[in-house]
Amino acid sequence: MSLTGKNAIVTGASRGIGEAVSRALAEAGARIILVGRNRPPLEKVAADLPHEPVVIAVDIAEPDAPATIMAEVHRTAGGVDILVNNAGGAGGSGAANTLTVADADATWAVALRGPLLLAGLAAADMASHGGGSIVNVSSGLSQQGMPGVSLYSALKAGLEGATRALAAEWGGSGVRVNTVSPGVIRTLLGSWISADVVALRNYLQKVPLNRIGEPAEIAEAVLFLASPASAYITGQTIPVDGGWVTTAPSPFAA
Repeated sequence: MSLTGKNAIVTGASRGIGEAVSRALAEAGARIILVGRNRPPLEKVAADLPHEPVVIAVDIAEPDAPATIMAEVHRTAGGVDILVNNAGGAGGSGAANTLTVADADATWAVALRGPLLLAGLAAADMASHGGGSIVNVSSGLSQQGMPGVSLYSALKAGLEGATRALAAEWGGSGVRVNTVSPGVIRTLLGSWISADVVALRNYLQKVPLNRIGEPAEIAEAVLFLASPASAYITGQTIPVDGGWVTTAPSPFAA
C-alpha cells in the first residue's frame, strides 16, 4: 500500500484519529498536509513525520477555509492526491427541541459543509492530474438511532450520501471517494462512552468483538482506501466498529 510521492491532506490532524491517520499515511510514503484550527499541536505532530510535512492552521467551519486550504496546498506542495476529511466533533448534541439555529449552523459548517466543499475542490485538482482518493470519516451514528444526537447523526448520514454522489461525479476522472465509519474509538471524542463504566458496558453488549477500537485501526482502514490496494472500490461506507452497527443484543440475554 505504498503512497510514495503522494500528497495527502488530513483535516483534524492534531490528535486522535487524525493524528493516527497522518502517521500511517506518512509511514506509507505520503507527504502530509496537516490541517486544524491550532498550529502548535499540528506542528508537534508534524515534527515526527517524514517527507517535509506542511501545516495549515485554519478552521474548516470558516466559509473560505476550503479555498484557503487548496491555495496553500498548491503553494507548498503543488497539488493533492489524497484527502482525508476527518475534522468533526460532537457539537450540537441534545434533544432536538433544545437545539438552536446557531447550534445547527455551527455543526453543519464543520461536519458537512466544509468537508463537502473541500472534497469538491480536491477532486477537481486530483482529476487534473490523473485521479486520487478521498476518504471521509463518518460515524456509526449515521446508521443507528440514538437519543440526543439527531443533528450529529443527520450530518454524518449526509456525509455518507455525499460520498456516493461524489464517487459518481468524479469516478470517470479517476477519483475514488469512500467513507470509513468508526464506532467508539479510544480518543477524547470517544471518552463520553469509554470513560463511563456503565455506558461502556452497555455499549459493548452490541459489539461482537467486545472492545472499543484504537485510532490506529481506523488509520489502517483509511490507508487501505487511500492506496492502490483499493483501486476498484468507490462510493462505499466501510464500518470499522467491531460489528456494532450490524448487531442487536439478544432479547434473551441476562
